[in-house]
Amino acid sequence: MGGHSSHGRMERYDSDAVLIGAMGDAHGGRFLRLEGLQRQLEGLDLLLLAGDITDSSNIDAFGTVLKAIRKRSSVPIVAIFGNDEYEQDRDSFRETYDITFLDDERADINIGEHTVRIVGTTGVLDRPTWWQRNNVPGIYEKYRKRVEVVADLLDREGCDVLILLSHYATTYLTLHGERERAFPEMGSRAMEAVLLEKRPDISIHAHAHNGSKYAVVSRKRRSPDDEGGPAVLVWNVSLPLNKGVTRFEISVGEVNDVRVLH
Repeated sequence: MGGHSSHGRMERYDSDAVLIGAMGDAHGGRFLRLEGLQRQLEGLDLLLLAGDITDSSNIDAFGTVLKAIRKRSSVPIVAIFGNDEYEQDRDSFRETYDITFLDDERADINIGEHTVRIVGTTGVLDRPTWWQRNNVPGIYEKYRKRVEVVADLLDREGCDVLILLSHYATTYLTLHGERERAFPEMGSRAMEAVLLEKRPDISIHAHAHNGSKYAVVSRKRRSPDDEGGPAVLVWNVSLPLNKGVTRFEISVGEVNDVRVLH
Protein backbone atom coordinates (compact mmCIF):
# COMPACT_ATOMS: atom_id res chain seq x y z
CA MET A 1 0.00 0.00 0.00
CA GLY A 2 1.27 3.38 -0.84
CA GLY A 3 -0.25 6.53 0.52
CA HIS A 4 -1.15 10.08 -0.31
CA SER A 5 -1.89 13.05 1.87
CA SER A 6 -4.09 16.05 2.18
CA HIS A 7 -4.31 18.85 4.69
CA GLY A 8 -7.36 19.08 6.90
CA ARG A 9 -8.93 20.21 10.12
CA MET A 10 -8.85 19.11 13.76
CA GLU A 11 -12.12 17.14 13.38
CA ARG A 12 -11.95 13.65 11.91
CA TYR A 13 -13.03 12.95 8.36
CA ASP A 14 -13.28 9.16 8.70
CA SER A 15 -14.58 7.64 11.92
CA ASP A 16 -13.00 4.26 11.03
CA ALA A 17 -9.56 5.74 10.35
CA VAL A 18 -6.54 5.46 12.64
CA LEU A 19 -5.82 8.73 14.45
CA ILE A 20 -2.17 9.23 15.42
CA GLY A 21 -0.51 12.19 17.12
CA ALA A 22 3.20 12.94 16.98
CA MET A 23 5.62 15.42 18.49
CA GLY A 24 9.32 15.80 19.25
CA ASP A 25 11.78 18.28 20.74
CA ALA A 26 9.85 19.03 23.92
CA HIS A 27 13.26 19.44 25.61
CA GLY A 28 12.00 18.79 29.11
CA GLY A 29 8.86 20.85 28.57
CA ARG A 30 10.46 24.06 27.31
CA PHE A 31 8.65 23.75 23.98
CA LEU A 32 5.51 21.95 25.16
CA ARG A 33 2.59 24.36 25.25
CA LEU A 34 0.03 23.20 27.80
CA GLU A 35 -2.67 25.46 26.42
CA GLY A 36 -4.62 23.44 23.89
CA LEU A 37 -2.75 20.21 24.67
CA GLN A 38 -5.84 18.36 25.85
CA ARG A 39 -7.66 19.13 22.61
CA GLN A 40 -4.63 18.03 20.58
CA LEU A 41 -4.58 14.68 22.41
CA GLU A 42 -8.32 14.14 22.30
CA GLY A 43 -9.45 10.99 20.48
CA LEU A 44 -5.94 9.79 19.58
CA ASP A 45 -5.42 6.06 19.08
CA LEU A 46 -1.66 6.41 19.45
CA LEU A 47 0.89 9.09 20.33
CA LEU A 48 4.40 9.02 18.85
CA LEU A 49 7.31 10.82 20.55
CA ALA A 50 10.08 11.61 18.07
CA GLY A 51 12.99 12.14 20.46
CA ASP A 52 14.55 14.96 22.48
CA ILE A 53 11.65 14.84 24.90
CA THR A 54 14.19 15.78 27.55
CA ASP A 55 17.40 17.83 27.74
CA SER A 56 20.87 16.43 28.43
CA SER A 57 19.45 12.96 29.21
CA ASN A 58 17.58 14.27 32.28
CA ILE A 59 15.29 11.37 33.16
CA ASP A 60 13.13 13.46 35.52
CA ALA A 61 12.55 16.12 32.85
CA PHE A 62 11.35 13.39 30.49
CA GLY A 63 8.85 12.51 33.19
CA THR A 64 7.66 16.11 33.38
CA VAL A 65 6.55 15.89 29.76
CA LEU A 66 4.93 12.47 30.24
CA LYS A 67 3.08 13.75 33.32
CA ALA A 68 1.63 16.63 31.29
CA ILE A 69 0.43 14.15 28.68
CA ARG A 70 -0.94 11.64 31.18
CA LYS A 71 -2.83 14.36 33.04
CA ARG A 72 -4.83 14.87 29.85
CA SER A 73 -4.87 11.48 28.10
CA SER A 74 -4.29 7.75 28.59
CA VAL A 75 -3.36 7.27 24.92
CA PRO A 76 -0.77 4.52 24.24
CA ILE A 77 2.67 6.03 23.62
CA VAL A 78 5.53 4.85 21.41
CA ALA A 79 8.81 6.78 21.68
CA ILE A 80 12.23 6.80 20.11
CA PHE A 81 15.42 8.32 21.48
CA GLY A 82 16.87 11.62 20.28
CA ASN A 83 20.39 12.92 20.70
CA ASP A 84 19.37 14.38 24.09
CA GLU A 85 18.45 10.91 25.37
CA TYR A 86 22.02 9.67 25.66
CA GLU A 87 22.78 6.14 24.56
CA GLN A 88 24.26 5.11 27.90
CA ASP A 89 21.03 6.12 29.69
CA ARG A 90 18.50 4.46 27.43
CA ASP A 91 18.01 1.40 29.61
CA SER A 92 17.21 3.75 32.48
CA PHE A 93 14.52 5.50 30.43
CA ARG A 94 12.98 2.11 29.61
CA GLU A 95 13.07 1.01 33.27
CA THR A 96 11.60 4.27 34.57
CA TYR A 97 8.68 4.86 32.21
CA ASP A 98 5.94 2.45 31.20
CA ILE A 99 5.75 3.35 27.53
CA THR A 100 7.09 1.59 24.45
CA PHE A 101 10.59 2.68 23.44
CA LEU A 102 12.01 1.66 20.06
CA ASP A 103 15.72 1.78 19.28
CA ASP A 104 16.32 0.30 15.82
CA GLU A 105 13.28 -1.86 16.54
CA ARG A 106 9.67 -2.13 15.47
CA ALA A 107 6.37 -2.68 17.21
CA ASP A 108 2.95 -3.73 15.94
CA ILE A 109 0.07 -1.88 17.58
CA ASN A 110 -3.47 -3.18 17.13
CA ILE A 111 -5.95 -0.34 16.71
CA GLY A 112 -9.47 -1.59 16.09
CA GLU A 113 -9.26 -3.99 13.15
CA HIS A 114 -5.97 -2.53 11.92
CA THR A 115 -2.34 -3.36 12.71
CA VAL A 116 -0.10 -0.31 12.78
CA ARG A 117 3.61 -1.06 12.51
CA ILE A 118 6.01 1.53 13.90
CA VAL A 119 9.68 1.28 12.97
CA GLY A 120 11.61 3.40 15.44
CA THR A 121 15.19 4.69 15.28
CA THR A 122 17.25 7.68 16.35
CA GLY A 123 18.11 7.93 12.67
CA VAL A 124 21.10 8.54 10.47
CA LEU A 125 23.40 11.48 9.78
CA ASP A 126 25.32 11.78 6.52
CA ARG A 127 28.08 13.52 8.47
CA PRO A 128 28.37 12.82 12.20
CA THR A 129 28.55 15.90 14.39
CA TRP A 130 31.92 17.17 15.62
CA TRP A 131 31.21 15.68 19.05
CA GLN A 132 30.25 12.31 17.56
CA ARG A 133 33.32 12.24 15.31
CA ASN A 134 35.55 12.84 18.32
CA ASN A 135 33.79 10.73 20.94
CA VAL A 136 31.98 7.82 19.28
CA PRO A 137 34.32 5.20 17.80
CA GLY A 138 33.10 3.75 14.51
CA ILE A 139 30.28 6.26 14.16
CA TYR A 140 30.44 6.34 10.34
CA GLU A 141 30.06 2.57 10.16
CA LYS A 142 27.30 2.66 12.77
CA TYR A 143 25.24 5.03 10.64
CA ARG A 144 25.96 3.03 7.49
CA LYS A 145 24.71 -0.16 9.13
CA ARG A 146 21.66 1.61 10.57
CA VAL A 147 20.46 2.43 7.06
CA GLU A 148 20.44 -1.31 6.33
CA VAL A 149 18.79 -2.19 9.65
CA VAL A 150 15.96 0.30 9.16
CA ALA A 151 15.42 -0.90 5.60
CA ASP A 152 15.07 -4.48 6.85
CA LEU A 153 12.62 -3.45 9.57
CA LEU A 154 10.40 -1.54 7.11
CA ASP A 155 8.48 -4.62 6.01
CA ARG A 156 4.79 -4.16 5.26
CA GLU A 157 3.87 -7.85 5.41
CA GLY A 158 1.45 -8.47 8.27
CA CYS A 159 0.48 -4.86 8.89
CA ASP A 160 -2.07 -2.39 7.52
CA VAL A 161 -0.19 0.85 8.24
CA LEU A 162 3.59 1.28 8.13
CA ILE A 163 5.24 4.29 9.79
CA LEU A 164 8.91 5.22 10.13
CA LEU A 165 9.57 7.21 13.31
CA SER A 166 13.01 8.79 13.68
CA HIS A 167 14.62 11.74 15.38
CA TYR A 168 16.97 12.84 12.61
CA ALA A 169 15.47 13.90 9.29
CA THR A 170 15.07 11.25 6.61
CA THR A 171 15.51 13.82 3.83
CA TYR A 172 17.12 17.24 3.43
CA LEU A 173 13.82 18.57 2.07
CA THR A 174 12.40 19.14 5.55
CA LEU A 175 15.59 20.88 6.69
CA HIS A 176 15.01 24.02 4.64
CA GLY A 177 15.00 26.87 7.14
CA GLU A 178 18.05 25.51 8.93
CA ARG A 179 21.60 26.44 7.90
CA GLU A 180 22.28 24.56 4.67
CA ARG A 181 25.85 23.69 5.63
CA ALA A 182 24.43 21.88 8.68
CA PHE A 183 22.08 19.63 6.69
CA PRO A 184 24.46 16.61 6.67
CA GLU A 185 24.63 16.81 10.49
CA MET A 186 20.84 16.93 10.85
CA GLY A 187 19.62 14.20 8.53
CA SER A 188 20.36 11.82 5.73
CA ARG A 189 19.85 11.70 1.99
CA ALA A 190 20.78 8.02 2.18
CA MET A 191 17.45 7.42 3.90
CA GLU A 192 15.55 8.78 0.90
CA ALA A 193 16.43 5.64 -1.07
CA VAL A 194 15.07 3.53 1.78
CA LEU A 195 11.81 5.49 1.78
CA LEU A 196 11.35 5.02 -1.96
CA GLU A 197 12.15 1.32 -1.79
CA LYS A 198 10.05 0.46 1.27
CA ARG A 199 7.31 3.08 0.86
CA PRO A 200 6.04 3.59 4.41
CA ASP A 201 2.76 5.46 4.61
CA ILE A 202 4.59 8.31 6.30
CA SER A 203 8.05 9.12 7.68
CA ILE A 204 7.90 11.19 10.87
CA HIS A 205 10.89 12.96 12.41
CA ALA A 206 11.85 15.91 14.63
CA HIS A 207 15.24 17.59 15.38
CA ALA A 208 14.86 20.44 12.86
CA HIS A 209 13.44 23.23 15.03
CA ASN A 210 13.57 25.73 12.18
CA GLY A 211 13.03 23.37 9.28
CA SER A 212 10.03 22.85 7.03
CA LYS A 213 6.91 21.07 8.26
CA TYR A 214 6.66 18.54 5.47
CA ALA A 215 8.00 17.36 2.14
CA VAL A 216 7.33 14.66 -0.41
CA VAL A 217 10.23 12.41 -1.39
CA SER A 218 9.95 11.06 -4.92
CA ARG A 219 12.18 9.81 -7.70
CA LYS A 220 13.18 12.45 -10.21
CA ARG A 221 11.54 12.21 -13.60
CA ARG A 222 13.98 11.13 -16.29
CA SER A 223 11.81 12.18 -19.23
CA PRO A 224 8.56 14.09 -19.87
CA ASP A 225 6.72 10.75 -20.07
CA ASP A 226 8.19 9.44 -16.82
CA GLU A 227 5.60 9.64 -14.01
CA GLY A 228 8.38 9.69 -11.42
CA GLY A 229 7.38 6.58 -9.47
CA PRO A 230 6.26 6.37 -5.82
CA ALA A 231 6.22 9.30 -3.43
CA VAL A 232 6.52 9.24 0.37
CA LEU A 233 5.28 11.93 2.75
CA VAL A 234 7.82 13.12 5.34
CA TRP A 235 6.62 15.22 8.26
CA ASN A 236 8.73 17.19 10.74
CA VAL A 237 6.85 17.16 14.08
CA SER A 238 9.32 19.33 15.99
CA LEU A 239 7.38 21.28 18.65
CA PRO A 240 9.30 24.56 18.18
CA LEU A 241 8.14 24.47 14.55
CA ASN A 242 4.58 23.18 14.91
CA LYS A 243 3.70 24.67 18.33
CA GLY A 244 1.73 21.56 19.24
CA VAL A 245 0.98 17.91 18.56
CA THR A 246 0.60 17.07 14.86
CA ARG A 247 -2.42 14.82 14.21
CA PHE A 248 -2.54 12.32 11.35
CA GLU A 249 -5.68 10.52 10.24
CA ILE A 250 -4.89 7.39 8.22
CA SER A 251 -7.69 5.66 6.31
CA VAL A 252 -6.78 2.09 5.45
CA GLY A 253 -7.58 0.83 1.97
CA GLU A 254 -5.98 -0.47 -1.18
CA VAL A 255 -4.03 2.78 -1.05
CA ASN A 256 -3.81 4.26 2.42
CA ASP A 257 -4.86 7.89 2.72
CA VAL A 258 -2.94 10.10 5.16
CA ARG A 259 -4.51 13.39 6.21
CA VAL A 260 -3.13 16.00 8.58
CA LEU A 261 -5.73 17.52 10.89
CA HIS A 262 -5.26 21.09 12.11
